[in-house]
Amino acid sequence: MNMNIHIIGAGSLGLLYAGKLASSGCRVTLWCRSEEQADMLKASGITIEEGTSRHKRMDSSSLTVCTLSSFAERGAAADADYLFLMLKQQGIEDLAARVLAPYGQDHRRLICYQNGTGHLERLQELLPAWTLYAAITTEGAKRTSLVSVLHAGRGTTTIGKFMPEQDSASPVSEGNDENELVKQLNRAGFEAFLSNEMDVMIYRKLLMNAVINPLTALWRIPNGELLSSPERVRLMQQLYDEGIAVYKAGGIPYGSRLWEWIVAVCQSTSGNTSSMLKDVMDSRTTEVAWINGSIVGLGRKYGIAVPTHELIVQLIEGMNT
Repeated sequence: MNMNIHIIGAGSLGLLYAGKLASSGCRVTLWCRSEEQADMLKASGITIEEGTSRHKRMDSSSLTVCTLSSFAERGAAADADYLFLMLKQQGIEDLAARVLAPYGQDHRRLICYQNGTGHLERLQELLPAWTLYAAITTEGAKRTSLVSVLHAGRGTTTIGKFMPEQDSASPVSEGNDENELVKQLNRAGFEAFLSNEMDVMIYRKLLMNAVINPLTALWRIPNGELLSSPERVRLMQQLYDEGIAVYKAGGIPYGSRLWEWIVAVCQSTSGNTSSMLKDVMDSRTTEVAWINGSIVGLGRKYGIAVPTHELIVQLIEGMNT
């Protein structure tokens, strides 16, 4: 069964997933913020660059491009099996309240690809009738134009149903549709999994982002160059150690061999420009408040000092004022 997937956001990940899913036969609707990008995608399709090859990933029978301003008049994604929310943290609450909430009485399934913490709880408040999923991906992607994306490093995608705290003791079942979604992602070339332990995955990804992203933004380097000197690795380790101290104090699960995983992600996405570096270079607001800021907030909650994360937040936020 080829699913009907709607993707909100045509940034690097949005283009990558839309192109690969459409190429695999999945029906995809890609929702863009700008008319300019939508018009360009309709005219030329999506190009995915992998290594030295360039693959056109558009078939008019499987990929539709629309603007978010036309969400209501184009049916509000009523035909979607799943909606992928691939916008960054800033602005997603406004989008949920303004664009998605009017259709909150319908049963919809929203897969949230945001970094950081706290957004799922807020989205559930805004969309109480929707079923929310967390998605954690380590795919490396860099948008090279409004219609093209460089697949800078292969990773994994883990998806799991969001369970509000009061329901967290209940077992999470894997429905047929969820299994079919994972199969569809695998057919499209992604290494995808379902997980009943998304809290572990969320906090692993949070600390990974808190260690990698702000340092690449401050030093203006791709991910792999973080490992090029002992001084850089030492600061990575300092951020990591503070985060682990917070996790241990709060009893927050983070699995095993997290440091080794962070290093492996730097290596597998060595040429990738992190989203935070891209935001800084484009003078946009970064996600540091939701990434390192989340570590700072947890440190205050559990009485653990995290001075390096506090400094990182101030440095990054001071770059674009």
